[in-house]
Amino acid sequence: MRYIVTIKLPKNKEHDPRNKKTGACPMSSECTDVTGQHHSGLVTFEELEGMRSSGVHITRVESVD
Repeated sequence: MRYIVTIKLPKNKEHDPRNKKTGACPMSSECTDVTGQHHSGLVTFEELEGMRSSGVHITRVESVD
């Protein structure tokens, strides 16, 4: 089973919601949004458990069937 997981990162002082920047997203290689605090990605159960055990701030988990 896979999950859409949303994580919360520390606030970026340079973040301007009206001026999004592209680059390597901290959540997923498919994502190109490097701005903002919340990022989502598709992960496996093993990846989700790894995130939980490493202390990542997870704000939402949705199962994908």
